[in-house]
Amino acid sequence: MTPLSLGPLSLPGDVLAGLRVLPDIAEHTATMAEHTERLEEIAGAIVRVAEDTGVLPQLQKDMAGVAETTSTLGPMDARMAHIEEAMPVLLEVQRHLARVPEALEDLDGRIEGLSSLLERFIGSVERLSESVDKLESGVGPLSRIASRLPGQGGKD
Repeated sequence: MTPLSLGPLSLPGDVLAGLRVLPDIAEHTATMAEHTERLEEIAGAIVRVAEDTGVLPQLQKDMAGVAETTSTLGPMDARMAHIEEAMPVLLEVQRHLARVPEALEDLDGRIEGLSSLLERFIGSVERLSESVDKLESGVGPLSRIASRLPGQGGKD
């Protein structure tokens, strides 16, 4: 080491070299301070993340419950597909059912017509019965006379 002569004081060369590096060290220290300045903020954020992730076990249990509850959706989907396949038939049935009131009205009109015809038929049957009764009462004496005629097996 060669001492530096500064008058009454002289410094060794290593010390002098070290002093020359001091501005670099100061600059690097300032950079480190700048970079570590946010560490407290980051530490706080990590604490909040830890608090937020504390609910994950409960969330996992809840999700298992959701999975169990929604496990019925598979069979329901199959049933819905079956219903979907049946929809054209159901729509056709619906179209036919929409015409039922019209058919019932038509049927009601025909039944009324049939009822009127039946009433007329009953009236005709009653008149026919009366005519048959009158004919029978009018033919009765002729029948007795005809049974007395020769060859009719009556009294000769």
